[in-house]
Amino acid sequence: MSAATSPRTAPHGDTFRQGMMFVVALAFLTAIGLVLPHGDSGEAFRDWLLTQMLFCVVIIALWIVVIVEGLLGLFFSSDAWSARLKRLLLTSLLPPLRMITASSKPRGWLWLPGIGWRPAGEETSDKLEQKLALPMVVLTLLVLPVLGAELTGGETLENHPRLALATHLTTCVIWIGFTAEFLWMVAAAPDKLAYCLKNWINLVIILLPLAAFLRVLNAFRFTRMLRAGKLLRAYRLRGLWTRLWRLALLFNLLERLQKRDPAKYCAVLEKKITDLEEQLADLRTKLAEQRSKTVAE
Repeated sequence: MSAATSPRTAPHGDTFRQGMMFVVALAFLTAIGLVLPHGDSGEAFRDWLLTQMLFCVVIIALWIVVIVEGLLGLFFSSDAWSARLKRLLLTSLLPPLRMITASSKPRGWLWLPGIGWRPAGEETSDKLEQKLALPMVVLTLLVLPVLGAELTGGETLENHPRLALATHLTTCVIWIGFTAEFLWMVAAAPDKLAYCLKNWINLVIILLPLAAFLRVLNAFRFTRMLRAGKLLRAYRLRGLWTRLWRLALLFNLLERLQKRDPAKYCAVLEKKITDLEEQLADLRTKLAEQRSKTVAE
């Protein structure tokens, strides 16, 4: 195994390029976040943004930069061509993945802003979780003023355009932060599927606005063919997704706050263990009874 790919030897150089591409990928993610429907607020701003030629040009330019840099990275990597082409395909289809997938990175390594190259695994995952814990709690707390603004300004905030815009931008920041954190943590996790299953609520927070956006596009595309009743149901469904997103954020906030207080979190974990032990004892009793009946028969 070469030094470039050895898990004991950190890669050198490319700091400027990795930093630049991190900014490009984050800018692309931000642009996507701005046009996603995070609620009933900000609809006018999103509609205006989508009609701006400059915004479309910026999106396309960022996308091209990711693809071109990925193509160039094919010739700077030292691993198998199948792995290089897979990275190129992933980052070309989903440019935000360029934050965690360097086009010429050695396998098993992750580049983090302000930290540099780190080997993916449990140690890096734990350190990253500790560094992101407080910022993510603060970010999640932003859901409280969002809820307050929606209650104060009404469900759609139609009569409060500035408040609606501020609410939309705040929810954008929350979504972008959750998406970036999730990508970093998945990249650092030793078992990526286990991490996704354990943190399913974060995945829900990321995917719900995307699902609502696709629903909105579908409604616009078939507006002339849909009846008013169907449009109304589509709008109500979008409202349902919005409420589910808020509930997911509140659930996540409670979980994070519990983790910030070790004593309370230990108490919660102990209660869960006690409940599971009681369920296990009950199952064993039922199993013993069933076996007794089987032997008697």
